Amino acid sequence: MKFKDKINLWNQYHNPFYIWWKCKYYFKRPKCHFIYGKNIWFFGLYINKKYYNPIIHFRMSALGWKWKYDEPRHEWDPFIQICFFRKYHLIWVFNWVKKGDANSYVRSMATWETMLNYLYCNKSLKDSILDNEWGEEDNIITPLDNLN
Repeated sequence: MKFKDKINLWNQYHNPFYIWWKCKYYFKRPKCHFIYGKNIWFFGLYINKKYYNPIIHFRMSALGWKWKYDEPRHEWDPFIQICFFRKYHLIWVFNWVKKGDANSYVRSMATWETMLNYLYCNKSLKDSILDNEWGEEDNIITPLDNLN
């Protein structure tokens, strides 16, 4: 495998801004949220402590997503993690969640899925946005707030 191919693979799986960078002209940059504490877990982190280095562990993850029913689905937000002694975590998570806004996490997921639809399903930006409007008639959550 060539060096350039190795860099591209690393970029796809470990660069937290990889998906956003490809759509940066259409979407606002995700905000960075800092989380710290003891024995933290969320989807995307290792579930078993034995996978962490005993003293210090550093990990970066790009957006977690999968193909389901012929569409890309959001799994976890991109993050950077430092873990000390398999117990204490410093984590930077990148998304569009706003404190006090109950719908902002759903809007953030819809924004990521809009980007994935745009990039991997060959849909227009308008079609990608329409496919990711969630909710009922009186309360529709749309990723439009996160567009430039």
